[in-house]
Amino acid sequence: MSKLKKLVESYEWVDEIANKVIIELKKTADILEEVHSSFFNHFDISHTKFNVLVILYKNAEKGMMLSDIGEQMLVTKANITGLVDRLEKQGLVKRIRDDIDRRKIMAVITEKGKQFTEEVIEEYKKWSKNIMTILDNNEKKHLIHILNKLEKGLIALE
Repeated sequence: MSKLKKLVESYEWVDEIANKVIIELKKTADILEEVHSSFFNHFDISHTKFNVLVILYKNAEKGMMLSDIGEQMLVTKANITGLVDRLEKQGLVKRIRDDIDRRKIMAVITEKGKQFTEEVIEEYKKWSKNIMTILDNNEKKHLIHILNKLEKGLIALE
């Protein structure tokens, strides 16, 4: 049995409407995460590493401090260091130390990294458009509206 089918069946015990909504959202997110990971696996990269590349791509002129990347991604400095290490080994990113304060390390996307990021972005656009043909445009707009409303309500609970 496929992993996606097992995910669907693992939530069949839920019956109350409030619980069912949460579980259906969680189940859909889990399935989407699996499909999303599969897309990035075709490029031999995780979506987390790709997020680092996109952040650096947007800041290609000057690069970014590792700590700033971590703040944008909401991960620890140790996690960013490991991600940048792996991206550097792939030739997609390079580190530059500050001439004055050697403790300051900037990450900069390489030319190879820029080309790779542009390629993946274009394929991602095609891929996401294709998988979202499941819903028509009105359903997509309605879903976005509902999800935005839910997000605002959940944030207000904090």
